[in-house]
Amino acid sequence: MRAIVLAAGLGTRLKPLTDSCPKCLVTIKGKALIDYQLDALELVGVDDIVVVVGAMADQVRAHCGNRVRYIENPQFSTTNSIYSLYLASQELCEEIFLFNCDILFHSNVLKMMLEEPKGNVLAVDTQVARVPDEMNVCFDLKGRIVEINKNIEPARAQAQSVQLIKFDSSGAKVLGEEVTRLIQADNTETFPTAAYEPILKSYGIFITDVSDFAWGEIDNLEDYKYVCDHVVPSLGI
Repeated sequence: MRAIVLAAGLGTRLKPLTDSCPKCLVTIKGKALIDYQLDALELVGVDDIVVVVGAMADQVRAHCGNRVRYIENPQFSTTNSIYSLYLASQELCEEIFLFNCDILFHSNVLKMMLEEPKGNVLAVDTQVARVPDEMNVCFDLKGRIVEINKNIEPARAQAQSVQLIKFDSSGAKVLGEEVTRLIQADNTETFPTAAYEPILKSYGIFITDVSDFAWGEIDNLEDYKYVCDHVVPSLGI
């Protein structure tokens, strides 16, 4: 089992916390964001971890050492996370977890995803309040996702994406092909979710409702405070 962590971004919305370090090395209670993620992955037995670095990459390499493998995105300041995923496309050949470096989560979230019999699984929260401009999700009665994007109206959304996803080897292969197609068409400013459509149609991506466990995305200083106060104390790592 492999994990790909996209950690190339500047994290400008977290300034001044990112004035002198990349987003993934911002600390909460003395521990870097990426260390919470690596600990959670290792707790469920994932030890092949690829980190796509960019901003202040040398700091990430010095901090994580041989704990992970690295791919460097030299265009981190002019591209979005889909380009980082494109650079890691050669890693999309087996079962993988995929997520950004700014998601903190209880390790039981990963455990639930691994226990899900469906091959392609997205962690969602059906209890959190749905708001505009978040990665909202609609799914059918079998839990198969029919729509995922930031344009879904909150009143129509059934859940919010936790933005942790697991692909089986077939899903990962299709993901790599679609990411390559999008980049070759010069779509470097979109999100990896833009590449999910062929998987939704051919194999399906299914939800795992992880609303019983703590998680949070850190986009800005308000998110940072919420995660400090409400998420990290419940992680146990």
